[in-house]
Parts: sequence; structure tokens; C-alpha cells
Amino acid sequence: MKLHQLLPVAVFALSSTSLSAQCSGVPLVDKEFFDLLRKQPTQSAICAESRMDVVNDQFQPCSRRKDARYVRTITPTTNGFAVRVQTPHGFTLMTGHFADPAATIAHGDFRYYDDAGTLRAAGRYVDGRKIGIWHRFDDRGQALSDKKYDGLDWEGMQLKLGLASQCCYLEDMADGAE
Repeated sequence: MKLHQLLPVAVFALSSTSLSAQCSGVPLVDKEFFDLLRKQPTQSAICAESRMDVVNDQFQPCSRRKDARYVRTITPTTNGFAVRVQTPHGFTLMTGHFADPAATIAHGDFRYYDDAGTLRAAGRYVDGRKIGIWHRFDDRGQALSDKKYDGLDWEGMQLKLGLASQCCYLEDMADGAE
């Protein structure tokens, strides 16, 4: 059953505390469904085991209607939560895995696409940090140079590159404690 056939049911089920749509699987997003979610951006729609909400340009949840740009679908898996971000017309912009149900800690394989559906980057996150080799592509899908990530935070990267030393951070921490 197509999602646009379910919209009258979803509109009927709209309440001040939840937005619910009944369907048999995770549907592709369509414009009408996006507009329905965008009317109340702090609400989510439940579809089978998946939760759908609107997100901003950085794929983060938003509370203001004018910030809502895309629909994010979060589906529980055996090892975390699979997430897909789509345009209002159903084009996929990102797929990936997160460690938490709020989809704040990226942990697993990710793929990013542009508005035309061309794969732009593919790689892995561990505990919210890029790690390993990320494959990058231009707007025609041609491979660009790969980029290697160590999974280090800002301070760790500074230490690795020799731009700072451990003693500097220890001294700064001691000065802040006084």
C-alpha cells in the first residue's frame, strides 16, 4: 500500500502528543507525508518498527517548521539503529547506523548522497568519530582521493601531528583548577 493512500489515516490519528501512521513497512517519503510531519516538527510518525521525524540541513532534529528540510527514518536493528535521511520527494541523502535510539552517536557504515542521488562519500564511524578509509566521489560519481581518519578527537589530532604536547594540556588543566 502506498503512503499517500494512508495520509487520511495519518491525519485522522494526529493528536497533540503523537503522530501515527499505519503501514506494513518502511515507506519511501513523499511530499504530502513530509508536509504533514513538517506541520508539527517536534512530533514523530511511527511506521511498523520505524520512527520518522523531520530534520534540518545538518540532519539534526528541529523544532521550528522553517528549519525542517528532510525526513529521517530510524529503524532498530540487532546491533543498533539504521537511519535513512530523505528529501521530501523520497531521494536518499544519507544511510548509516547509530548506537543510540536518538541517533546521536554514529557507529557503523555510512553513505552520503547528493540531491541527484550520486554517492558522494562512504566510510565508517566508531563512537561518533570517523575512522578508517573514507571513499569520496565527485558529482559525476567518479572516485576522488580517499581520506584516512584515525578516530582521534581535536586534542588527540594535535598531539599526533606534533602541534602540541601532552605537557601543555596538563598545564592548562592545572591552571584551570586553581
